[in-house]
Amino acid sequence: MTTTELAQVPEKSRQLDHMKPTRLEDSLYSKDLAPHYMQLASKLASSDLIPKSFRGKPQDLFICWAMGYQVGLTPEQSQQCIAVINGKPAMWGDDMLALCMAHKDFDDIIETPIVKNDSIIGYTCIVKRKGKADKESIFTMDMAKKAGLLAKGGVWNQYPERMLKLRARGFCLRDAFPDALKGIKPREEVEDYIDADYTVSNQKGSRTELLKQDILTKQGVSNVDVVYGAVATDEHKVAGETNDENEERGQEDEVSVTPASLHLKVRELIADKDFNDERLAKALAFYEVGSIEELSVEAAENFIEKLLKL
Repeated sequence: MTTTELAQVPEKSRQLDHMKPTRLEDSLYSKDLAPHYMQLASKLASSDLIPKSFRGKPQDLFICWAMGYQVGLTPEQSQQCIAVINGKPAMWGDDMLALCMAHKDFDDIIETPIVKNDSIIGYTCIVKRKGKADKESIFTMDMAKKAGLLAKGGVWNQYPERMLKLRARGFCLRDAFPDALKGIKPREEVEDYIDADYTVSNQKGSRTELLKQDILTKQGVSNVDVVYGAVATDEHKVAGETNDENEERGQEDEVSVTPASLHLKVRELIADKDFNDERLAKALAFYEVGSIEELSVEAAENFIEKLLKL
């Protein structure tokens, strides 16, 4: 290669980089692709061959195709593999495995039953990816009981071994191939989440301020200073007082929110709202924790908002 040819290499490289599509252009939402696929979705959404969850819903069908496009699926594959559960895109466990196995770095998957007294009580899943440390996940019957899954009946009672295997597989694939799955979770897992609308309140003010206001104004709530970790003096206790003098002193500004106080508030509301163990287990599964004490401040505040609406 001559000196002149070498000098042209960087220029050709820059030209190629310029020709690469942007993230938006490489999407069904791009101005070139969106009109065609939106029109196609409108025509196909009434077909009996389209899954029922998308029938009569061309917008949902288009979004399904767009999500599938991002993970390398054709529209035909996307509408069969991807479902929307509680507003989240989800994929069957077998389809997730197929998607990961098609990845260039996929090496192997080893799924082993955990046997006790001739009965399968759990599954271990190991996913091997080239150039990376192996990922391992375990899901047992005890974990399913703790999450309230066995109380649901249905497939958890009919095919418990299969469900244990899929749950371990889903966790492991998400740990090993987050770049391939792009946030998609197993349908079997998402269907077990609490059936609730987890949206941020549209009221004015931050979550923390809204929670403070609710605690300070709600009738019948006792020991507010303990719930929110406020340091109240003997002369001017926040709990149970509503006189104008306290409000003028700005007692609300002295209230500080701590994780422990939020966890206590969660427990108080659970008891007050008659929130049973099964619903609590589903809620904790949504936040991906095993107990109330493991909730982050943000998750606890979000959970409290939902409980207050019950």
